Amino acid sequence: MLKVKPRNGLRGMGLTGWVLAALIGCASMGVVPLATVTAQAAEAVRDAASAARELQLEGARLQLQGRPDLAVKKYKESLALQPNPRLDSLVQQLETPENKQQSAPAAPAVVEQVAPPSPEPAAPPAEAVVVDQAAPGGPPAGQGQQATSASPPAAPVAIPPEPPVAERKPATPEEALIYAFTDWAIGLLPPPGHNKDVGLKTNRNYGVVPVDGGYEVRLEPCTLIMDEKNSVEFGPVVFRFKPQDADVLAVTVRLPDKAPVIEAGKPVAELTLGRQEISGVWDRRQMNFTRMDAKLGDLVLEDIAKTGRLSLKELALNGVAGKGEQDSWTEKMQAQADGLAFVGKEVDFKLAKIATQAEVNGANATRSYALRQSLQRGLNRMDQLPRPELKQLLADFDEYMQLLGAYTGSMSIQGLQSTSKGDVFSLESVELSGGLRKDAQAEKFVYHSKGALNNFAYAEGKTPEKTQPVATSLRHVGLVGEGAVKTPPPHLFADLFVAIEGMDKTPPEQSDAYLAKHGMQFVQKVLALIEGYSSEISLEDLRVVNAQPAPVTLDKAILSGGFTAGGGDGGTAHTRVHFSGFKGMAPEAGNMPESANVQLEVKKIPSLLKLVSSPAALAAGNMQQVQGELMINGMNALMTSGLTLSLTDSFVAFPATRLTLALMAVADQKAKYFSTGEMKLVVENPEEFLRIARSLSADPETEKTLATITALADRREENGKVADRIDAKVDGAGQVFINAKDVTAMFFPPPAQQQAPQQTPPPVQVK
Repeated sequence: MLKVKPRNGLRGMGLTGWVLAALIGCASMGVVPLATVTAQAAEAVRDAASAARELQLEGARLQLQGRPDLAVKKYKESLALQPNPRLDSLVQQLETPENKQQSAPAAPAVVEQVAPPSPEPAAPPAEAVVVDQAAPGGPPAGQGQQATSASPPAAPVAIPPEPPVAERKPATPEEALIYAFTDWAIGLLPPPGHNKDVGLKTNRNYGVVPVDGGYEVRLEPCTLIMDEKNSVEFGPVVFRFKPQDADVLAVTVRLPDKAPVIEAGKPVAELTLGRQEISGVWDRRQMNFTRMDAKLGDLVLEDIAKTGRLSLKELALNGVAGKGEQDSWTEKMQAQADGLAFVGKEVDFKLAKIATQAEVNGANATRSYALRQSLQRGLNRMDQLPRPELKQLLADFDEYMQLLGAYTGSMSIQGLQSTSKGDVFSLESVELSGGLRKDAQAEKFVYHSKGALNNFAYAEGKTPEKTQPVATSLRHVGLVGEGAVKTPPPHLFADLFVAIEGMDKTPPEQSDAYLAKHGMQFVQKVLALIEGYSSEISLEDLRVVNAQPAPVTLDKAILSGGFTAGGGDGGTAHTRVHFSGFKGMAPEAGNMPESANVQLEVKKIPSLLKLVSSPAALAAGNMQQVQGELMINGMNALMTSGLTLSLTDSFVAFPATRLTLALMAVADQKAKYFSTGEMKLVVENPEEFLRIARSLSADPETEKTLATITALADRREENGKVADRIDAKVDGAGQVFINAKDVTAMFFPPPAQQQAPQQTPPPVQVK
């Protein structure tokens, strides 16, 4: 059957990606202010684009002839007529000293397919700041603005040519706008091959036809290539257009009613679309949709042998992007699928509803969306980026993080039921939400997440071999998380590239030391941004019927933990394990705890970033020296930090006995044993506790420990129960007190007193 592989570079990249991904596999989104431009300006730009194209082709011929100096001259003349970031990058590469000195034939020239011209005002000179509006698959936006580098760029990289496209000769500005949209839409997926997981095979030399007061484009064939064996025949795809102004286009899309699924050249399944309404509004100035609405109904995917049938009653998707005050921007998306079902020979699956929604916002709409398009294009070809474009990509990421404001998203799943070979699985609902927002005053990003799973149930089918099948139910699972990171500095990743450039100038024998130094510096910068994180997962009402050797029940369980990064007072870490109402799985009655709570906290944790004082030993691979530094620096940091460990509200309760423990220990370099501490231990019904402990462990050391506790404990009756109590303390002088008695000698025996040897009197001298 059909196997779908995600196209990693297109994840989470905007409104079109949110919406069209469900229809054709991937897309992207951006938004800029709306405006109108005259048709006369469109004609002027179209003429300039044609002349720029001729100059670029002439320069390419000169470059292929081994005359890069003349090629650069023609390229610059082309750039003066029409901005082209990719061509600008090529000019920078050809002008490097290394390339000027080459006498061999030049590398193949980069000859782009020129996108239909946008009706924009005349372009600024090549040296001016240029906002990228290149065709899909072009270089990152803003390349002309920030691609300068103190070090020489890498040699020109030959970019695989796109399939030949006939020269565009739009008769009207409206047709030019339609060509721009259709080329952009087709470019969202690469042609087959190109080492991509997903590709699109279609007629890229399409035509624009006037129809019913608007225009129409038919793409046929239109084959979505999933991998080397699988594809879906979506042709013909019909676009209808009605221009709204010089740059805004109303678009409707018509997919075929049936789409065959092909595997190894043979149809294996068929997708049927019963109802469809797909429309949107596209803006050429941002090269993306500002609004998209889609409704698909009565969808059915069935294999040719009719062994399985997947159906969907309705799928609705819509998204909108808008501009707010002070050039802020917001994108919103929501999608919902109702009545999803699969029926096979031995499987019956139903899902009542799945819904998702997301919102993202930020500042400087025009620049934010140009940056995002740049990042998307760069990530899609990350393994092919030459050094100048990689530098620009990192700089764009830095800038985009400064402009990003917040992201929120949620997902809901309702009414899931599945039956397979007699086993029954059901889930009432899943609710997930989370987000990231920038706190401008605190200069940090704050993260939060929340989730809930409700009424899960699973029951094995009854068979002659399973007369008492196991059934499991869980009423609720809860998830909570929150954290914060400081806003990254404006040049965090750009500085990383500076280090990469420095590596090129470093002698090979010094490269390891260079990498160790700058690698540690970058890691320290990143870790310094982290302020903290905490999470908690909880379970309620777990029941396992017919479990062996006994049914299992658990009323509640909680597992939580987290940390805060150290400032002047050091870092903290905490964890908690709690459960109650636990029964079952006991080898002997009363030997398993019914409830427990362990709550541990560590404060004033020294910074781990300072444990290695110098990267020299790390670079040299001298692990013995590294271990020595870690030990010395770690011990020194520990002794001077005032590290505090505390165990509070902690207990383990059995049916007939209970152990309660509280502990606090503080690192103190002035103390005799470098720490002080207190401990309180109470054991109710101690004889029962001793029985359980001995039944769980026959280790002689365990027996010694139990005997010591019994000997030191103060046994008394409390609230009608016998209890052993131990109150222990170690002070700075090294004295140990248990229940107010000094027992130091028991734990730290004094050294044996040495007796002075007897002196033999000197012999008597006889005169």
